[in-house]
Amino acid sequence: MSKDDKDISISRAVGQFFGHLWGASTKPVAKDEPQRHEVRRETEEGEGEIDGKKVVLRRTTIEEVEFREGDERP
Repeated sequence: MSKDDKDISISRAVGQFFGHLWGASTKPVAKDEPQRHEVRRETEEGEGEIDGKKVVLRRTTIEEVEFREGDERP
């Protein structure tokens, strides 16, 4: 603790305390998700007309491999 930390007012200290609580409660939590590696991405696109309006149909297929920790099988 430095000299400046001892000289702050009580209202400042309370504000810092609640600021820490606010930050901890609103910060996103990291998830333990498996590592993913994208193997292939394929996009198909087609144009057409529905009810007199031009439309675009797009289909994207993503192939991934997941690497999980502790999921070792013999």
